[in-house]
Amino acid sequence: MQSNKPVVLVVDDDPVNLDILVQTLEQDYFLIIAKNGKRALDLAFSHHPDLILLDILMPEMDGFEVCRCLKEDPATEPIPVIFLSVMEAPGQKHHGFEVGGVDYVTKPFHADEVLARVRTHVTIKRLREKLESHNMLIGMELHEKSRQLETLMNNLPGLAYQGEHTPDRKVRFVSQGVARLTGYTPEDFTGPDGMGLLSLVHADDREHVSATLETALGNKEPFELTYRIVTSWGEEKWVWEQGAGVYATGPEGPLLVEGFINDVTEKQKQDNTIRQENEELRNRLKARCSGDIVGSSPQITAVFDLIARAAAVDDNVVVYGESGTGKELVARAIHDGSARYQRPFVAVNCGAIPESLFESELFGYKKGAFTGATADKKGYLDQADGGTLFLDELGEISLMGQVKLLRAIEHGGFTPVGGSQIHRPNVRIIAATNRNLLERVNEGAMRRDFYYRIHVIPIHLPPLRQRKEDIPLLIEYFLNAYPRVGDLPALNGEIMQAFMQYDWPGNIRELHNTLYRYLTLGKVQLGTLQVGSGQMAPANGDAEHRPQLPQEPLASALDRFEREYLLETLRRNDWKRAETAEILGIDRRTLFRKIKQFGLEDEEGK
Repeated sequence: MQSNKPVVLVVDDDPVNLDILVQTLEQDYFLIIAKNGKRALDLAFSHHPDLILLDILMPEMDGFEVCRCLKEDPATEPIPVIFLSVMEAPGQKHHGFEVGGVDYVTKPFHADEVLARVRTHVTIKRLREKLESHNMLIGMELHEKSRQLETLMNNLPGLAYQGEHTPDRKVRFVSQGVARLTGYTPEDFTGPDGMGLLSLVHADDREHVSATLETALGNKEPFELTYRIVTSWGEEKWVWEQGAGVYATGPEGPLLVEGFINDVTEKQKQDNTIRQENEELRNRLKARCSGDIVGSSPQITAVFDLIARAAAVDDNVVVYGESGTGKELVARAIHDGSARYQRPFVAVNCGAIPESLFESELFGYKKGAFTGATADKKGYLDQADGGTLFLDELGEISLMGQVKLLRAIEHGGFTPVGGSQIHRPNVRIIAATNRNLLERVNEGAMRRDFYYRIHVIPIHLPPLRQRKEDIPLLIEYFLNAYPRVGDLPALNGEIMQAFMQYDWPGNIRELHNTLYRYLTLGKVQLGTLQVGSGQMAPANGDAEHRPQLPQEPLASALDRFEREYLLETLRRNDWKRAETAEILGIDRRTLFRKIKQFGLEDEEGK
């Protein structure tokens, strides 16, 4: 039986009518055929169809008798029955409804009419079954809730109360748990001379408790609060109270106040201890690092907080910052702290992907999709399925690329180049850029819908010049990570002073490279200044303090300077051509030509 289609039992002794009904219904329904009443009853009891189309005039047992038998059995009573008959007498229709039919179709019938009525009654039956199932679940839940409440009241470790809305909080009823919690009996509270609940509250907490209750009850809201009480033997305990007012219709205040009070002394002590330990631990962690992000300055500490918040959710993130500030480290820290930490982290340099290859790189391709596609290849989105896709240099994606990527990440999916199957990977996007993306939107270089889809949680990384107090920590971190081959050169006061005074346009990447260059070669060069060579902060313009320049023709000197400056700028920007070209004020084609002209291809990665 095809369970995905409703089951309809068609009962008619006329083969012509059966053919018409089968042709009308077989596309949308699974049909069972019976040509007499006895067979119809057998099939109804064994298959429990969703609906029965029942002819009235049949030999041996007519449709009315069949329907009566169906309605007498609880197993088949809910099945809706639509009568089919050539008779149009109102008495026959009335009799059909009396024996349990839900509808009546007169022969010769129209196919559309039969189909519409069958669809209507099948839908009604299924909705009724869902409602009955839902009501049964609600009944079970109510029964379970009643049982739980009864158990709770019988075993409540604290106390339950019902009281009046008075300043001293007089009560009409208080459970036996009051004796265990306070040392007083229920009789101490009930009666005209009984004490009020407020008398239990520690003197320092009474004003807070009274004000909180008055505010909540005045707004007709439930309340909960934690405070201290004093027991009959003088012990202070922390308690947690939850309650609500019982109101009459109208603007008047509550008639009664009902609630629970429970002992939370041990929990409060543990919470206070854990809170203090967590705060101390958080401060120590923030003072050192988040993953491989090192620093204790207020600027970087604020970034650590944002990383923790971003890791706790699954929203897209954009990391803003100058080149070399550690944008990819922030992305990795978010990924490692998130629920996706066991899934892939895939980093993509968008600025390095030519427009013609964007689709095949992001979405992948199938074997034979183009010349050279000798095997299937997963795109970056499929590689990052379940994990994080890090899009570096997000601002370099073309408008057409933005359209394709937006559709892919908005659950429209994508099709690999040369493929036909739609892929919908589960990917979180973390992007990075040194551009102002909103300006790119206003300039028309970035789609507004793409911007708002990506730009959910922004994180701005401060440049190193704005957090120079972190330089000693960064130096310590890099020194500990440096391979120990022998004794490392000492970082003397002059070098440390130079490091602290320098503005580090290449940020942490420049600091890292400068420090390792010093540890390897024993030289420190900050920009065009050589520390310890007489070039650092000359006292006056005397010739003895001026750097010694090589004697060479002007043309070769300019070429040497251009090569060194181009190489240093590429290194500071981690060999990202788009950023380097923008800083130099030249287009990317010119940059590629100069890299080849000065033979810089082999310098990348050194």
